[in-house]
Amino acid sequence: MRNNQWLAERLEQIRSLYFSDVPIHNTILVRFGRKSRSRFGSIVAKKHANYILPVTYISINSLFRDEQVPEFVIEATLAHEFSHYTHGFHSPLEQKYKFPHQGNVVDKEIRKRGAGHLLDQQKKWIKESYRPFLREHGLL
Repeated sequence: MRNNQWLAERLEQIRSLYFSDVPIHNTILVRFGRKSRSRFGSIVAKKHANYILPVTYISINSLFRDEQVPEFVIEATLAHEFSHYTHGFHSPLEQKYKFPHQGNVVDKEIRKRGAGHLLDQQKKWIKESYRPFLREHGLL
């Protein structure tokens, strides 16, 4: 069953496989967010009363709860959002770039870390299956 705990386990798996060298200096919470046709995920840091440092929230499109969406789509999305964290966007780490997608830095980061196959599979699924999936869910 795909729920927030399942997402947290997937993020930890992605982090340990591909980003184990990245220090974690604050709390990171991952959850299913709102449905969206165009946004697969997002990352934001917010102050939280129970924590000294802002908490980083990674949200994943709630359409991806559907088992029809392959796990590699979610894994590639988690890798994308964690790349932003790695680059210092919405994290306490030093910001490496002026803009979060400058020069395709996210895909380059993911490929450099050995997870390019996730991007390739995700892009193929988007091209071949995402529009029919959206149509089936009444979003086209």
